Amino acid sequence: MNTQTHNRKSNEELASKLISFAEANPAEFGAGDLLELAQAYVASPKTCRDGVSTVLMGVYKETASKEAFALLYEINSEDFLRLTYHHLKRSYYFVDAGDVLQEVFFNIYRYPHKFKPDRKSAFRNWTHSIIRNTALKHSRRAQRDRVLSLGSPSCDSEEAAALELADDRVHTPLHDTAEKEAANELVSTWRLYLHFYLEAYRCLTPREKRVLFLVEVEGLPYREAAAKVEVRVENLKMMVFRARRKIFTIMKRKFQSGQDASDRRAMSTEELAN
Repeated sequence: MNTQTHNRKSNEELASKLISFAEANPAEFGAGDLLELAQAYVASPKTCRDGVSTVLMGVYKETASKEAFALLYEINSEDFLRLTYHHLKRSYYFVDAGDVLQEVFFNIYRYPHKFKPDRKSAFRNWTHSIIRNTALKHSRRAQRDRVLSLGSPSCDSEEAAALELADDRVHTPLHDTAEKEAANELVSTWRLYLHFYLEAYRCLTPREKRVLFLVEVEGLPYREAAAKVEVRVENLKMMVFRARRKIFTIMKRKFQSGQDASDRRAMSTEELAN
């Protein structure tokens, strides 16, 4: 059985479950009648997914039906996973998309009272916001854990040491010392980089700081960030570009100045030695 045939069969089975559930649990919210939407889902799953999901979420909100929640998962899990991967592309450190997806559905399960089924796209808009925020939280956590591990390369507790994987390779004391020195040097370099970045960031205008914060810290798409700043998307992109270029130029000048000072000290030391 090829992939296309398999997907069609899966959609038909899911549509059959939807119709059975809708017949047993008639419901109507902002998106329309569940039974009508379930019947239309057979012919066009992608087109009807938003409407069906919104009504199902409305049912789950009102009744806490486990069957409604299970159908929500079946209908949306693949699409949510693709969207999660899209948001995690910005993460420099590894984040398990499966962990993010699990937390997304856990949040849907825990906070149905926050959902308002007032329009066809209500479920999609609500969950996309949850996915974006959850992916951002996991990315920040991965970055924080990585920085903490770099800042504390040595292991002080016996319990923590026992959790480390055994390494069959033999390390000499000199090798271990070199690794610690390299880790400490990396941490120092990272701190210097962040210091220069902060100095450059302070040189931005309040408007430039805001758009950069919306795009790079909150991870908002350009369209949403533009709406918050009340400018056109094209104008926002230009503002972000100029802010990044300004930071790059200032940091480049700072690093170059530091390199020149280092070269002068090296030349002075060499002249004194001669």
